[in-house]
Amino acid sequence: MTRTRSIVHAVRNTRLGSAAVEFAVIAPLFFLLLADIIEFGTAFRVQHCLSSAARQGARAAIIEGSTSSQITQKVRDSCVKNMKIAPADVIVVITINGQSNVELSQATEGAEIGVTVGIPYSKAGVGFYANTFANSVLSSTCMWARLQQR
Repeated sequence: MTRTRSIVHAVRNTRLGSAAVEFAVIAPLFFLLLADIIEFGTAFRVQHCLSSAARQGARAAIIEGSTSSQITQKVRDSCVKNMKIAPADVIVVITINGQSNVELSQATEGAEIGVTVGIPYSKAGVGFYANTFANSVLSSTCMWARLQQR
Protein backbone atom coordinates (compact mmCIF):
# COMPACT_ATOMS: atom_id res chain seq x y z
CA MET A 1 0.00 0.00 0.00
CA THR A 2 2.81 2.39 0.85
CA ARG A 3 4.63 1.58 -2.37
CA THR A 4 1.47 2.31 -4.40
CA ARG A 5 1.06 5.69 -2.72
CA SER A 6 4.68 6.63 -3.42
CA ILE A 7 4.27 5.73 -7.11
CA VAL A 8 1.08 7.81 -7.36
CA HIS A 9 2.87 10.66 -5.59
CA ALA A 10 5.82 10.43 -8.00
CA VAL A 11 3.50 10.54 -11.04
CA ARG A 12 1.65 13.60 -9.66
CA ASN A 13 4.92 15.44 -8.97
CA THR A 14 6.13 14.68 -12.51
CA ARG A 15 2.91 16.09 -13.98
CA LEU A 16 3.20 19.23 -11.86
CA GLY A 17 6.77 19.72 -13.09
CA SER A 18 5.77 19.31 -16.73
CA ALA A 19 3.02 21.92 -16.32
CA ALA A 20 5.56 24.39 -14.97
CA VAL A 21 7.90 23.70 -17.91
CA GLU A 22 5.05 24.09 -20.43
CA PHE A 23 4.07 27.40 -18.82
CA ALA A 24 7.68 28.60 -18.91
CA VAL A 25 7.84 27.86 -22.65
CA ILE A 26 4.43 29.25 -23.66
CA ALA A 27 4.11 32.29 -21.32
CA PRO A 28 6.71 34.52 -23.07
CA LEU A 29 5.12 33.84 -26.45
CA PHE A 30 1.66 34.57 -25.06
CA PHE A 31 2.76 37.84 -23.44
CA LEU A 32 4.59 38.90 -26.62
CA LEU A 33 1.44 38.25 -28.65
CA LEU A 34 -0.61 40.21 -26.12
CA ALA A 35 1.83 43.15 -26.29
CA ASP A 36 1.67 43.07 -30.11
CA ILE A 37 -2.12 43.19 -30.05
CA ILE A 38 -2.07 46.21 -27.73
CA GLU A 39 0.63 48.00 -29.74
CA PHE A 40 -0.97 47.52 -33.14
CA GLY A 41 -4.39 48.39 -31.73
CA THR A 42 -2.92 51.66 -30.52
CA ALA A 43 -1.32 52.28 -33.93
CA PHE A 44 -4.64 51.68 -35.70
CA ARG A 45 -6.42 54.06 -33.31
CA VAL A 46 -3.82 56.75 -33.95
CA GLN A 47 -4.05 56.19 -37.71
CA HIS A 48 -7.83 56.60 -37.54
CA CYS A 49 -7.47 59.86 -35.57
CA LEU A 50 -4.95 61.17 -38.12
CA SER A 51 -7.29 60.27 -40.97
CA SER A 52 -10.16 62.06 -39.27
CA ALA A 53 -8.04 65.17 -38.61
CA ALA A 54 -6.84 65.26 -42.24
CA ARG A 55 -10.43 64.95 -43.49
CA GLN A 56 -11.62 67.75 -41.19
CA GLY A 57 -8.74 69.95 -42.30
CA ALA A 58 -9.33 69.31 -46.00
CA ARG A 59 -13.05 70.02 -45.68
CA ALA A 60 -12.31 73.31 -43.94
CA ALA A 61 -9.54 74.18 -46.44
CA ILE A 62 -11.82 74.09 -49.50
CA ILE A 63 -13.98 76.88 -48.09
CA GLU A 64 -13.25 80.25 -49.69
CA GLY A 65 -11.44 82.60 -47.32
CA SER A 66 -9.80 79.94 -45.15
CA THR A 67 -6.12 80.38 -44.34
CA SER A 68 -3.34 77.87 -43.90
CA SER A 69 -2.79 78.90 -40.29
CA GLN A 70 -6.50 78.36 -39.49
CA ILE A 71 -6.42 74.88 -41.02
CA THR A 72 -3.16 73.98 -39.28
CA GLN A 73 -4.60 75.07 -35.94
CA LYS A 74 -7.85 73.16 -36.55
CA VAL A 75 -5.95 69.96 -37.38
CA ARG A 76 -3.62 70.31 -34.38
CA ASP A 77 -6.56 70.94 -32.04
CA SER A 78 -8.26 67.80 -33.33
CA CYS A 79 -5.13 65.69 -32.79
CA VAL A 80 -4.51 67.10 -29.31
CA LYS A 81 -8.12 66.45 -28.31
CA ASN A 82 -8.32 62.89 -29.68
CA MET A 83 -4.80 61.61 -29.07
CA LYS A 84 -3.67 63.65 -26.04
CA ILE A 85 -0.34 64.67 -27.61
CA ALA A 86 1.48 67.99 -27.68
CA PRO A 87 0.56 70.35 -30.53
CA ALA A 88 4.26 70.64 -31.47
CA ASP A 89 4.34 66.90 -32.23
CA VAL A 90 1.72 67.23 -34.99
CA ILE A 91 3.11 67.75 -38.50
CA VAL A 92 0.67 69.47 -40.88
CA VAL A 93 1.42 69.99 -44.57
CA ILE A 94 -1.10 71.74 -46.82
CA THR A 95 -0.71 71.37 -50.58
CA ILE A 96 -2.44 73.03 -53.51
CA ASN A 97 -2.25 71.03 -56.75
CA GLY A 98 0.67 69.08 -55.28
CA GLN A 99 2.73 72.11 -54.24
CA SER A 100 3.44 72.57 -50.54
CA ASN A 101 4.15 75.77 -48.62
CA VAL A 102 1.49 77.68 -50.57
CA GLU A 103 -1.08 79.93 -48.87
CA LEU A 104 -4.70 78.82 -49.29
CA SER A 105 -5.70 82.25 -50.55
CA GLN A 106 -3.87 81.36 -53.78
CA ALA A 107 -6.15 78.38 -54.44
CA THR A 108 -8.49 78.88 -57.36
CA GLU A 109 -11.71 77.16 -58.35
CA GLY A 110 -11.02 73.53 -59.19
CA ALA A 111 -7.73 73.48 -57.27
CA GLU A 112 -6.98 70.23 -55.49
CA ILE A 113 -6.23 70.97 -51.84
CA GLY A 114 -4.53 68.32 -49.75
CA VAL A 115 -3.96 68.15 -46.02
CA THR A 116 -1.38 65.72 -44.68
CA VAL A 117 -1.20 65.09 -40.94
CA GLY A 118 1.56 63.13 -39.28
CA ILE A 119 3.09 62.38 -35.90
CA PRO A 120 6.29 60.54 -35.00
CA TYR A 121 5.64 56.91 -34.09
CA SER A 122 7.62 57.42 -30.89
CA LYS A 123 4.86 59.83 -29.73
CA ALA A 124 2.04 57.49 -30.77
CA GLY A 125 3.30 54.07 -29.81
CA VAL A 126 3.85 52.43 -26.48
CA GLY A 127 6.35 49.85 -25.38
CA PHE A 128 8.89 48.03 -27.51
CA TYR A 129 7.77 49.23 -30.94
CA ALA A 130 7.85 52.91 -29.97
CA ASN A 131 11.64 52.56 -29.67
CA THR A 132 12.03 50.21 -32.63
CA PHE A 133 10.21 52.50 -35.07
CA ALA A 134 11.28 55.78 -33.43
CA ASN A 135 12.32 57.28 -36.78
CA SER A 136 9.01 56.45 -38.48
CA VAL A 137 6.08 58.80 -38.94
CA LEU A 138 2.42 57.81 -38.97
CA SER A 139 0.56 60.02 -41.44
CA SER A 140 -2.66 60.42 -43.35
CA THR A 141 -3.61 62.58 -46.32
CA CYS A 142 -6.98 63.82 -47.54
CA MET A 143 -7.48 65.72 -50.78
CA TRP A 144 -10.53 67.72 -51.87
CA ALA A 145 -11.18 70.02 -54.80
CA ARG A 146 -12.29 73.60 -54.26
CA LEU A 147 -15.51 74.07 -56.16
CA GLN A 148 -17.36 77.18 -57.20
CA GLN A 149 -19.16 78.91 -54.33
CA ARG A 150 -22.90 79.34 -54.80
